[in-house]
Amino acid sequence: MGTHIARKHVGTFSDVITSHASAQALGGREILVFFSLFALYLAIVVIAASPQFAGDEGGYVDNAMRIAYHLPVAQQDLRLWWGLGYPLVLVPCIFLRLPWIFVKLLNAVFLLGAIAYFHALIRRYIPRTTALMITLCLGLYPPLMRDLHELSSETLTLFLICGFMFHFAAMYNTASRFRVNLFAASAYLAYLALTKVFFGYVIAATLASLLVLLLWRQPRMVRTASGVFLLALIWSTPYLLYTYSLTGRVFYWGTSGGMQLYWMTTPYPNEYGSWFSVKDVKERPELAPHREFFATLEGLSDLQRDDAFKKQALHNIARYPGKYLYHWAANIGRLLFSYPFSFGSQSLTTYFYILPDMFVIVLFALSTIPAAMRWRTIPFELWILLGFALIAFGGSTLLSAYDRQFRPLIPVLEVWIAFVYIRVLRIELYP
Repeated sequence: MGTHIARKHVGTFSDVITSHASAQALGGREILVFFSLFALYLAIVVIAASPQFAGDEGGYVDNAMRIAYHLPVAQQDLRLWWGLGYPLVLVPCIFLRLPWIFVKLLNAVFLLGAIAYFHALIRRYIPRTTALMITLCLGLYPPLMRDLHELSSETLTLFLICGFMFHFAAMYNTASRFRVNLFAASAYLAYLALTKVFFGYVIAATLASLLVLLLWRQPRMVRTASGVFLLALIWSTPYLLYTYSLTGRVFYWGTSGGMQLYWMTTPYPNEYGSWFSVKDVKERPELAPHREFFATLEGLSDLQRDDAFKKQALHNIARYPGKYLYHWAANIGRLLFSYPFSFGSQSLTTYFYILPDMFVIVLFALSTIPAAMRWRTIPFELWILLGFALIAFGGSTLLSAYDRQFRPLIPVLEVWIAFVYIRVLRIELYP
């Protein structure tokens, strides 16, 4: 992992949040944009927040309570459905006895931090005014504000992705702070895996791809990228040792994967592979065909249930491969457009995802043509970031997923799209 020749100066975290030296200094327009976005985010939290927990909120708080007060973990309930990243953020808030509305305001801070990181990164590749316009588009991207008012890990995940992107690219743009950026990029990546355990597997898959790439070309640059992902796995070792102590399984990140895979493989009619809870199976009449199997899971430990779901899922795939492919195609639609859902009714809220995501998807698809024709003009680090995003997206399609699995990848795609259309593609009009 040698030090590379600097292409440009790239600052550290303090540059992103506070001030930038010379060319990086924030102007009046940038400050106005960031202030306006922050005010919007705060307003959304205050107006939309509810005193009642909904969805995953109760689970996050319960996990944070267990960590804060060192409550024991039983085999029947390992508390590994979610990662520890977001509950660890809640622990200081619990000790300080902050009202939950103030805790939810952290979402606005995380989202603003993500936008600031994104802006600092994209300014290195495209003109200043254009960079600000694209940053504003990302800041106003509707799906990113979807969970601002909830105790949710989504905005933290976005912040970690953008922080990782910034420091990863910085390693290839400056030599003076190479080690700092290496440490920061790997730390953000490791905490991302603790927050969304699925990314633990994405990190491992990306590292494996980079090691294969080492056999091809540019070994020095590939070694640097490999070092980031390898170091991220090393930072994650304490968590993996913790899960090993509970499960006896090596490289075991969480207990949610089996159930997500099961719902992708069910052979019953009118289903599209979307996820349902145990409570849904018991209460919703259309899910009655699943009750016999779910009854066999009662009394099992978390680990045993996860194994049972995986075993049944693999059986379903072997017996009904066409159904799994059908659900896989529908899963891509859920990731990109939050549609379709099994037994779901039609709703205009689908446009909330379709309209903004369609712009990103179409622009990205069209960008692949000039990118393939002039691939040498695209910086190496952007290729690696794109590969990381594509591995994450491809992996997400294999398990029952929601649109929130696609949202953290939007900044990666926007950086790629902006660079290709502004620095690679040239359109000329002839009379």
